[in-house]
Amino acid sequence: MNLLQMSFSGAAFITAVVLIRAVAINKLPKKTFLVLWELVILRLLIPFSIPSMFSVYTLVTHSISSTTLPEVGTDYNIPTMQGLFVTTQGVEQPPADISSSVSMWFIVWCAGIILIALFFVISYLRCLIEFRTALPVHHHYVEKWLAKRPSKRPILVKQSDRISAPLTYGIFRPVILMPKKMDWKNEKQLQYVLSHEYVHIYRYDTVTKLIATLALCIHWFNPFVWVMYILFNRDIELACDESVIRQFGEKSKSAYSLMLISMEATKSGLLPFCNSFSKNAIEERITAIMKTKKITIFSLVLACLIVAGTATAFATSAQAGNNRLSLEEHDRRLNAEVEKTYQEETMLSYVDTQDGKTYYSMDGGATFEPLTDEEYEKRFPTPDVEWWTYEEYKAWLEEQKIQLQSMIGERGWTGGRGEFVWTQEIVDETIAMYEETLQDIKNGIRISKSVDGDTDIQMAFNPEDIELGTSEKAISLSILLSNGEEVTFGPYENVEELLSEVKPFCSEQVKLGNMKQSEADEILSKYAGK
Repeated sequence: MNLLQMSFSGAAFITAVVLIRAVAINKLPKKTFLVLWELVILRLLIPFSIPSMFSVYTLVTHSISSTTLPEVGTDYNIPTMQGLFVTTQGVEQPPADISSSVSMWFIVWCAGIILIALFFVISYLRCLIEFRTALPVHHHYVEKWLAKRPSKRPILVKQSDRISAPLTYGIFRPVILMPKKMDWKNEKQLQYVLSHEYVHIYRYDTVTKLIATLALCIHWFNPFVWVMYILFNRDIELACDESVIRQFGEKSKSAYSLMLISMEATKSGLLPFCNSFSKNAIEERITAIMKTKKITIFSLVLACLIVAGTATAFATSAQAGNNRLSLEEHDRRLNAEVEKTYQEETMLSYVDTQDGKTYYSMDGGATFEPLTDEEYEKRFPTPDVEWWTYEEYKAWLEEQKIQLQSMIGERGWTGGRGEFVWTQEIVDETIAMYEETLQDIKNGIRISKSVDGDTDIQMAFNPEDIELGTSEKAISLSILLSNGEEVTFGPYENVEELLSEVKPFCSEQVKLGNMKQSEADEILSKYAGK
């Protein structure tokens, strides 16, 4: 998957989670939404996905393929001549050259990443500089609280006059930073605050926030990702609130909510990668706290089903197998129909030495009609063909080698393969095919870059196989016998050589009953005396 595919898939996933959140935010455990957001982040960061028949994209792909495939039986009125072939189906055409637009998009994307990343990094560094002035807290209740919670990561509790609400920062040596004006005598409030911040530390919320910020920097152009980032941060706080309420019981709801209100009055500003005690929407948090209920088996099962169902539908990709058979079958039938059309409409031509006219057959030799050069051009206009030169195709191939390597892991479709995922093997095969074409051009084969401005049609021919002019050196004759057999004579340099072969043949066929004497005489009379 490329970046835009990842971003589009992530946007669809985010939309689904937002809708579920709006309906069930106060009906399911808050941890449910954290899991959903974490899956969204993975979808935004991982450049591949698992195909699933239950994916929404399988349904969309199936619907599109069933309504947009052209019907078999389409009339392709394409006359062909020996030495010249036109390819319209089943051949992997060179992909369009989009290097210029890609370069411009890449520059803008990188610039956006740098600006967003600098904003977060500078903000965090400014906070760290201010936090250096923080002093350790020496309080009997805090020391007692820390003693009851031994951890592999040593937890420090500090105080600072630069903040107005508690927060947590740090990964390997986490710090709970308290406002200096904290009411240190209110041990109940201290208990709530420390427990809330400890949940952040225990769940590694700083790490998940860092990963979410990385996704935001990469997909900065996607407004859905900004919505995800805001709601994800809110749900981190809601999940911590729920954990504290379950720890202290439902009777603590009122006291905990009052504490939130008091903290909101002195809320801090933006502190990236820090877990602020009260930085989210206070109304939503208090509503969620007051509606917190005991977790039941039903709510757990429902949460698991929602997570599994949403992830299966939106975190996976379309299953190629669902429509591969229909695409391949359609392609087989379409190619068979095109081949049949080519066979039925192969153009044959010859120059009659008696009248000097050129006769053409559009039905495989069943009937012939004379056409002047002007009449032929009017009926079959000469296409405007731009031909590849060796140097042009070589330069183009070098660019495509780079582009093809970048496509590994992405999904593709061609008439020959159907739907597939680009692998190194397929890339190598494609490059080898292009290199064979380059060698053909070097050997003198003419291969088109565009036909009437269309790069999807390819024409090729070997100039050595086509003889121009209407001289006597191209005398030939086809005879259709009554038994259905067609016999072709020639080409010969002159009429005498032709008659020396045709006369004994006609006599033999008259004896065998495959030809009437009048028919033999008519054939020979055309060339007698010439």
